[in-house]
Amino acid sequence: MAEAASCKAVHQHQRTCVFCSPLPNRNIMEIRNSRKAEVPCFDFENFSRKGFKELQVSEESGVVIFEGVYTLHPAIRKLLDFWIAVVGGVHSHLIARIQRDKSRAGFSIFQTEIMTTVFPLFQRYIEPHLVHAHLKVQNDFDPVLSPESSLFVLKSRKQVTYQDILKVLDASKVCSSVQNFTDVYLRLAGVPSNGQLTEGECIRVRICEGRFALLIREPIREGNFIIQPKVDFDISASTVSGLLKLGYQAVAYVEASAVIYQDGKILIEVDHLQGMTTPYLQIKGTNKDMVSSAGSALSLHGSYTTKSYLQIILESLPADDNVSVGIHNQQAARIQELVEFIQSQGGSFNSDSSPMREMSSTDSVLDDMQSRIRKLERWNTINMVLLERCCDDVSVLMVSRSRRGEIASKGCITIENGERSTSTVRS
Repeated sequence: MAEAASCKAVHQHQRTCVFCSPLPNRNIMEIRNSRKAEVPCFDFENFSRKGFKELQVSEESGVVIFEGVYTLHPAIRKLLDFWIAVVGGVHSHLIARIQRDKSRAGFSIFQTEIMTTVFPLFQRYIEPHLVHAHLKVQNDFDPVLSPESSLFVLKSRKQVTYQDILKVLDASKVCSSVQNFTDVYLRLAGVPSNGQLTEGECIRVRICEGRFALLIREPIREGNFIIQPKVDFDISASTVSGLLKLGYQAVAYVEASAVIYQDGKILIEVDHLQGMTTPYLQIKGTNKDMVSSAGSALSLHGSYTTKSYLQIILESLPADDNVSVGIHNQQAARIQELVEFIQSQGGSFNSDSSPMREMSSTDSVLDDMQSRIRKLERWNTINMVLLERCCDDVSVLMVSRSRRGEIASKGCITIENGERSTSTVRS
């Protein structure tokens, strides 16, 4: 149901919605009945379908999981048996980051204003349906603080051959791909700076194949290793546009083409940075010893660097352009193009959905209090679970449609520290 989550109509914030199409419903019913389904594939760069792929679920499958931000939409959930919602995650992390930046710049901002401006699609199309979930999961996972999410990275500018790379990977499992991406660095105006622009001052947004992702990067340097979270979050163009409306400015960018080789255990990435004559090599993995062994096998000792690509690019600019605050002259024109692209994709939606910016401080306080009261009332309802039937409620992951009404009448279950958002259906 990828198209339902990212159709052209919603992406460009038009009134027409993919849920008006019978295709998602037909696909779900075909999958429920173990028939072949022609599922559409989406081209995020051109905002159009690029074809269909055949999908068939085995009759032996007892449960089919439909995952996506719109799976609780009434047009979708009515065809499913059990509805699960996950709250928190990227929303909580980004809200906390914005509030921190605003505080450093000497301002305060209410959470409701952030949600209205940065997550308008969430508030309009997703949040109203969360209350209907049978199971609500509070995701308190913090990718920055959790050691379980660490990714160990070694970075080098030494040149290695394709044959050498294959020698350190499992030849029977190796696969390769190419990605062209642009990383845009957004910095809140007014945040104090101690000199040259650093990655820690910015929110980093990656544009790749027409999609936007928030890269959580607050890395730790340990010897030759860069230790960073391994979690990135897909976001909408309206979220990036919302950041610009809150006062963030695009101050730098990095464009690159990456050739990626991986075997399921480690990943080797050859990054060709725009403006640099030689590529950089990155070895990534969750097992530090395996990453270190791969570096030794490629004879990279003595060539490692822990500099970020932002720092590398900024240091390569002419001295008269290399200012500590603001936009470098050589990057200014391209940054303006990127900002215009972001605004064209997400700006129109935000422009008619940000009344909070015109509210007085008193109205903002009252609205924030009312929002908190509504959330408390909602959570109170959600947590009214019959303890003696808890086991029955949890086992409902295997429920058939005939029991859906029974589940709905019992209320919801709350689980802490969940990681994903799904709805389930019995095939």
